[in-house]
Amino acid sequence: MTSLGETYQGRDGVKKRPRRLYLGVGLFLAGSLLVIVGILAATTTTFAGAGVGQYESYKIAGITAGLGIPAVFVGIFTVLPATSKQVRAAVAIGSSISILGVAMFWYAYPAHWRGFGQNLTLPVVAVYFVGLIATFCCLFVAVVNFKTRNDPGGTVTMEVTRTGETKIVEVERQRGFGSVGIFGDPSEENIDAVSDGGATADDISSPMDSGQGTNGATKSTTTTVTAPNTATAANPTDAYCGNCTHFDYVHTDSGMTPYCGLHDRRMADMDACERWQSNR
Repeated sequence: MTSLGETYQGRDGVKKRPRRLYLGVGLFLAGSLLVIVGILAATTTTFAGAGVGQYESYKIAGITAGLGIPAVFVGIFTVLPATSKQVRAAVAIGSSISILGVAMFWYAYPAHWRGFGQNLTLPVVAVYFVGLIATFCCLFVAVVNFKTRNDPGGTVTMEVTRTGETKIVEVERQRGFGSVGIFGDPSEENIDAVSDGGATADDISSPMDSGQGTNGATKSTTTTVTAPNTATAANPTDAYCGNCTHFDYVHTDSGMTPYCGLHDRRMADMDACERWQSNR
């Protein structure tokens, strides 16, 4: 059976999880703080006491809020697990484009803004918008993938390891929704109880199995009680998947699942097929 370390990709993968959590929360809080500072700088005279003029306050507001919004998105993205390298690279590119837009704003405002100088208002806004949309799209993809991974809706990938050989088994999608307790296939009812495969024959021996008669001969008395359905230990009474030699459990996205090694698929019930073989 696969160990917990292999299931969670080793101890290092488990230890890295709190680091990503702390980093994501830190980025989220820092970005939120920058956005708050930008709002205060744009709507109040908080920085006027420090000798900052109106245009300088607007510039501070644009820079802090422009950096804070991508930081919030990246912080949320960092907390989400199991994101692909392509999505991470796209997030890095999108946030870098947003930072480039902020740098362009720092250069353009107020000398080259809205009809003054080189009039870089449209290029600055366009660059920042492209970077912000790219980052948001990556965050959206990460959230959707995280939801699908936790609620696959019938998609199962099983990994079976036998005698050093690993085999990946793709199971076809089941119809219906995968939510718990609301939609999905109804549970099977009226399931017949099955035997544990034990023998039904008991041997009862008399306390006087061996004794001496008056003539010195040895006498032995044995009483055997046999149930109507007799079976040996090598051939259980009931044939079901639980006592078949091909029966096994495998790790899936939803936990341990009964698996048939003969047909290479997970089992929906425990009814034995025609190729059943005893595991005793």
